Amino acid sequence: MALSKYRTDAAIAANEAEAAQTGSPAYWVCLALLLATAALAARIASLW
Repeated sequence: MALSKYRTDAAIAANEAEAAQTGSPAYWVCLALLLATAALAARIASLW
């Protein structure tokens, strides 16, 4: 009984964390910064 409750609570927490991650503005800001960094690295590499 306790194990199934723990697994259910963990599944609910994981679903909430996933929903918060993809819907939060911080996720999109970090993604934009990552893409900008990759673009800058490609531009610097093309100059060499």
